[in-house]
Amino acid sequence: MKVLIIAGGTGGHVFPALSIAKKFSNHGHEISWIGKKNSLEEKIASREGFGFSPINGRGFLGKNFLGKIASIFLFGISLIRSFFLIIKMKPDIAISTGGYLSLAPSLSAFLYCPLFIHEQNSIPGLTNKILHRFSSRTFEAFPATFKNNIEKILIVGNPVREEISSLSPCDDNSNTSFRILIIGGSQGSQQINDIMIQALKSKSVKSNWFFTHQVGKLKSEALQKAYEVASANFIIRGFIENMAEAYKESDIIISRSGAMSVSEICAAQKPSILLPLPWSANNHQLSNARFLLQKGAAEVITSDLSNAETLFQLLIDLEKDHNRREAMVIASGKVFPKSTSDKIYNEIDAFLKL
Repeated sequence: MKVLIIAGGTGGHVFPALSIAKKFSNHGHEISWIGKKNSLEEKIASREGFGFSPINGRGFLGKNFLGKIASIFLFGISLIRSFFLIIKMKPDIAISTGGYLSLAPSLSAFLYCPLFIHEQNSIPGLTNKILHRFSSRTFEAFPATFKNNIEKILIVGNPVREEISSLSPCDDNSNTSFRILIIGGSQGSQQINDIMIQALKSKSVKSNWFFTHQVGKLKSEALQKAYEVASANFIIRGFIENMAEAYKESDIIISRSGAMSVSEICAAQKPSILLPLPWSANNHQLSNARFLLQKGAAEVITSDLSNAETLFQLLIDLEKDHNRREAMVIASGKVFPKSTSDKIYNEIDAFLKL
């Protein structure tokens, strides 16, 4: 069977698509991929040996009038190019993981073969809101993400890398250190860095605390100085190559609340303090974070400098209260369904046999 994968260009859409693509490839199916030119997904698809066809496009939301005109023009070009690419590929099914760039090829695919979509966040993006009307099946990570056409919806969670989903929770009471992992996404988070700088000034850092702070490409001189002045044990990394190991070696995680971040944290069964990105589309990061809070898997504070002392006090309280942390570990393991890629594969396979 020929399977067409369509992702939206950014990591939050690409990595779920990759997990799904690998699952179908492992079952002997041929994978083709349509995505953004000169992008992360092009590199990944090429590395995996998947046939990749590039298209161009740009987001529509948040643009000025001329920007929206340009977006519409590029969408038209992408729609036409995608249509002819798909005629040439002759896919049996298409699987889209959303993102602005995926709209044109997904609509073109719908005209040719069954379309399946996956939504990663608790609030759907504009592209998937549109594509949900045309999909044969819609897979969602969070319950009740879509409010209509519920008969074709299946809650499956988010596909998480196997090396992370296979981690088991560690409960080593003999370990007296308190290991704090701070992640701001692949680009880093200046807000989180600034909050940590302020937090380090507010209270004394305990000698058994160890910070691993991922900063992406952001400058870290001020952050490093703040850790040094606080006499903290720390390591600052631009990029963490082995996230599974980083999760495993942490006692608590401070993070944004993007869909894949919270899914990985829950898969690793770690307690977390979430600082939602304030300007995420439709405030979906706050919605994601609140879902984990309701499940007892995370604490949530707003991403504001005024909350620096609150963040530090949470760390103090959580270090002291082992039972509270253990309850968060258990809760995090129950937030999302497991074996997401298997569920998607089996559901599509069953649909095609109808």
